[in-house]
Amino acid sequence: MGYIDSQAWKNLIEIVADSLSDSIRFAEIYKVDRMNAEKAIRTFTSIKDMAALGSKSARQSIVDYYIRLLEAYKQEELEEMINKVVDFKTIRNNEPEIVFELLLANFSFEEIWDNYREFTEDLSSVEGDLLVKVGEKMSRETNFMKKYEAKREKLNFICILLYAVSYGQSCIEALQYKDINEIGILNKNYIYIIHKGAKIHLKFLKFGNSGTIINIQKKTTQKSALNYDMQNPMLVTAKNNSNRISVAGYDVTPGDDDLYYNERIFNLSIVSLEDIRDKYKTVDNRIVEFLKFNQRGRGSFIVSGSDMGVGKSTFLLSMIGEYPNSWGIGILDQQNELQIGVKYPEKNVITLVENSKRNLAQCFAYLLKTSRDVLVVSEITLPEEVSELVNSALRLNAGVSATMHSFSPKEVIPNLRNLMMKTPMYHDKNTAEEDISNCIDLIIHLKRLKSGRIVVDSIHEVFSDASWRDEYVKKDLSIKGKQQKDSLMMEFMDIGIKYFSSLMAGKQYMLKTLFKYKENAEEEGSEWEISEAPSEHYLNKMSRYAGEDYTEEIRKMFKGV
Repeated sequence: MGYIDSQAWKNLIEIVADSLSDSIRFAEIYKVDRMNAEKAIRTFTSIKDMAALGSKSARQSIVDYYIRLLEAYKQEELEEMINKVVDFKTIRNNEPEIVFELLLANFSFEEIWDNYREFTEDLSSVEGDLLVKVGEKMSRETNFMKKYEAKREKLNFICILLYAVSYGQSCIEALQYKDINEIGILNKNYIYIIHKGAKIHLKFLKFGNSGTIINIQKKTTQKSALNYDMQNPMLVTAKNNSNRISVAGYDVTPGDDDLYYNERIFNLSIVSLEDIRDKYKTVDNRIVEFLKFNQRGRGSFIVSGSDMGVGKSTFLLSMIGEYPNSWGIGILDQQNELQIGVKYPEKNVITLVENSKRNLAQCFAYLLKTSRDVLVVSEITLPEEVSELVNSALRLNAGVSATMHSFSPKEVIPNLRNLMMKTPMYHDKNTAEEDISNCIDLIIHLKRLKSGRIVVDSIHEVFSDASWRDEYVKKDLSIKGKQQKDSLMMEFMDIGIKYFSSLMAGKQYMLKTLFKYKENAEEEGSEWEISEAPSEHYLNKMSRYAGEDYTEEIRKMFKGV
């Protein structure tokens, strides 16, 4: 934050410096006695920690206090200082950092980025001079600077920056609340963000020194069981708002100035399947109806995707929202990223956060002993998570779901199988593969289009040995009419060839493509196509909880495929 080196900013910083530890000053500002002032100061100490861990309301409390401090200052001198630190009349007279803060305070990053792209084809970085042009353009078109004619708005903006310098995350403070995927730091001169999978270097942002980065690393990892220091030079933890923090420094990085910081943003809001269909165009109406049927039938599924920030967790949230409120939901979440209990307070949810005191098997055992109807893992990363999900689905009849990274749907089962083979429960590849294919009903794969839009690329049924037996051995072949019988036999032969081809390839399953997003669909105006109908095994399994009438409606959807 180079602008804070100016004398005007130093004067403002001096006014608020140590104000949250000075009880005499607090008593004068709020007109209270010394004892109440000291009690309030102690409260503010905890508020500072809450703000550092992602609480926007806690941050605003400190900002409001700063506003009170400035309002109590000599008004003529204050007015002069304000006009020197920020030019609220002519936006181009401000440094790029100030322009960026003004834009972040009034627009989403998506809106800023869309306007920036009009000035350059190089989208790997943001240049300060071009950003100022963006600020001028958006000011002309929206007249957003007019709001700063009000003195209170000026003070609020300036005090947010003062908080960022004193207790916040310096020049990356505002970014943690925006519509981006990640914030990253490599050193004091290299700050970047990830937006829609692209890493964008913010060239105009720099830290004054490496000590500021270390301060940010320590503040944001204070929830970790281990302190970030020479003995623990690399940590992964989370803030209270579920943002995942990864830090590294000291002797695990090449040099003293190489201090790594990554903040994965989890500003997950409640998005229903209808929102995903209507607002984001991720699915169509047929897919929504089918997924609702799966949820009502207590189906097990994996949401996969290869890109970071492709929306796997958001999609999982929308699916969880379709469970009836009368069902018990068990969540195993490494950092409580989903925050199901907060987002769906009306649902019967128990969330266990993984830690060193209780292993995964104990967490799953607890969830199952509390009569959970469905079990969810926020993101599969460990072998034990897969094996416990399989146990739950096959032995205790619980519907299970999770997200995981996978290049394509074809790699999902092999990846899960390989994780299972790392546990003491499985020593045979075929057994592991058979169990996981009998456990998972659907694979829902997401991808990001070149336009940035996220879509369901495909939905596959995992067609296992059990599905095969249900489809062929139990199928009634004694139908009347040679044409019907010949048609049925051709269907058998087609699926049979695919299935036995999978067995010859050494697989205990095959994937049936139910829905597929058509390439170049945006240009052609088409959307998803239904490739195959789900198996009778799947439909019969869902009908136990969804009911025969609902199941018959889904059969009609796939009729003629």
